[in-house]
Amino acid sequence: MKYWFLIITCVWCAAAVAREEGVNSAVLLSLLTTIEEKYVLTDHTSQIKQALLDYQNSEAFYAIKTPNDLASQLTRELNTFDKHFTVQFVSDTNQSAPQQESWFKRLNRNNSGFNKVEVLEGNIGYIDFWGFASLTEASKATVSSALTFLSNTDALILDLRNNGGGSAEMVQYLSSHFFAKKTHLNSFYTRQTDSTSEFWTFENVETVFPAPFSVYILISNNTFSAAEEFAYNFKHLGRATLVGQPSKGGANPWQWFDIEHGYRAGIPVAMAINPITETNWEGVGVIPHVSVNSENALNKAYFMALQNIRNNVNNEFQRNEIKRKLAELMKEESSLFPTFSL
Repeated sequence: MKYWFLIITCVWCAAAVAREEGVNSAVLLSLLTTIEEKYVLTDHTSQIKQALLDYQNSEAFYAIKTPNDLASQLTRELNTFDKHFTVQFVSDTNQSAPQQESWFKRLNRNNSGFNKVEVLEGNIGYIDFWGFASLTEASKATVSSALTFLSNTDALILDLRNNGGGSAEMVQYLSSHFFAKKTHLNSFYTRQTDSTSEFWTFENVETVFPAPFSVYILISNNTFSAAEEFAYNFKHLGRATLVGQPSKGGANPWQWFDIEHGYRAGIPVAMAINPITETNWEGVGVIPHVSVNSENALNKAYFMALQNIRNNVNNEFQRNEIKRKLAELMKEESSLFPTFSL
């Protein structure tokens, strides 16, 4: 009797494994069909298709045991082509799956992503924020309050080193405070409509920091999506100096699509087109003007800002403050300023 039980158990296990492999393959093929129908970079779909089919025949694919593992592995495979690709298992029957708060809801309950707004020694403004919130009256008030607080500084540092992006409309709104004239920031081509939409600064927003007010933007390989757009726009408009390391390299806005067996896929459906470069930062990232390890980027930008304003400062007490801070930074980070002397 025991042997019959073992045989039945083995047969049941083999059937379960075969069933799971069949589901996994069905999910992969459904994903592939959706990518072919929706992905904005149509020239890349044949390469993506071959990669997914090769992965389907690999030992790693047959070793997948759970829906969440399948979603993670498919995301990893697709991210080699476009970092905006994502796959999730969201079936209602999946009670053990962790519930994730949406990016914009998280931003909305966390001060629209603004972590720190302060005036550094020497009268340099500094803002650290980790996302571009959806454009609402509340988020606009947060941005305007932060910029107004720093409106009497002599230079500004925007820290996007850990900014994961968000709303293109918020990019417009924040950018509008830095340009005195209506300015074409970026455009997006959408495959579904075969049309291009232009994004300009808003005309009804007060210009708090008009050129030639100095702006420094800190970026790293964690800077992503809308944060990359903001930095890329400002770089090619000549409106800021970028300091740090190349960004993550995601220029294609995406949306969710349901696929088979309780999964959904985030697929890029549009692509950025900068009006100056006529291209974008997809896959290569935004390249900074000043290359330095991201952990040193703040001190480097701070030093550059102080150095830039010190000859234009009339107040002797502020000049002494700037000189003292420059010396302090040189002592802390001498390798960053090898040719500079006070």
